[in-house]
Amino acid sequence: MIRPPHLRPGDLICVVAPSGPVPPDDFAQGAAVLSARYQLRYDPASLFRASGFTAGPDHVRLAELVAGLRNPEARAIIMARGGYGLLRILAGIEPDLLRSAAKPIVGFSDGTLLLAQAARAGAASIHGPVVTQVGRLDKDDHDALFAALEQPEARSLCSGLEALVGGRAQGPLLGGNLEVFSRMLGTPYLPDLRGAILFFEDVGERPYRLDRLLTQLELAGVFQAAAGIVAGEFIGCDEPASSGLTSCTASQVLRERLGRLRIPVVLGAPIGHGRRNRALPYGTRVELDANAGTLSALEGVVS
Repeated sequence: MIRPPHLRPGDLICVVAPSGPVPPDDFAQGAAVLSARYQLRYDPASLFRASGFTAGPDHVRLAELVAGLRNPEARAIIMARGGYGLLRILAGIEPDLLRSAAKPIVGFSDGTLLLAQAARAGAASIHGPVVTQVGRLDKDDHDALFAALEQPEARSLCSGLEALVGGRAQGPLLGGNLEVFSRMLGTPYLPDLRGAILFFEDVGERPYRLDRLLTQLELAGVFQAAAGIVAGEFIGCDEPASSGLTSCTASQVLRERLGRLRIPVVLGAPIGHGRRNRALPYGTRVELDANAGTLSALEGVVS
């Protein structure tokens, strides 16, 4: 696994929009936080366009992502927003480019696909907030993002996690958004999950859909291959009272589906679409200690 060089304050970061349309107000708030520490480069004329549910035509979004990766001045790439769109251009993202770019990619949600392809190519990246989310996060999560970019060897990632199944395991950290991750099943773009510590989060998926997603992963052998599971936040995933349906909660689904596994499982990681999204190293080796409630990077060790 190639670990990109450390960033320093003042370094140039390219902002790309390979997924959904970018809300200007949310972007401005996040960009203000990031611009206080780094130089951000983007083209407003292209960044804020929309083509239906994507931020422009497929070939244009792919070309801009490729240009950012090839930019010799850029020390990192950060996604402007998640949404949807990366699946449509996934086949055009060359593994050799992700490997040779030697720069961290920051994203989550729809960005799960991009991070997974970087891992498949042997390049470490960062599961962390997109620009439109940064402005809603607190200072602790800002600091975690800066540390992931500037001090990727930092050991402690998450603490205070709830043990659902006890135990300890080590492996490459993979996963991301549960719904998006599931779309790689049956394709050649799914990373090697053998011995991985998998983490998941989601937003707006009702309990029966979470059950379906988790059951699909189990039937596909994902949990049998993994060494451990970390559950993040599942925002807005309970059945709304207005639906009139009787349902268990999202938390109950997670506990029932994951509590049956024979590998370490923890709940409550501050990762997701809410007001917390702790930046995590993607693709590098970590240790999950469910008994202690901690997730830690293995300093100096890559997968």
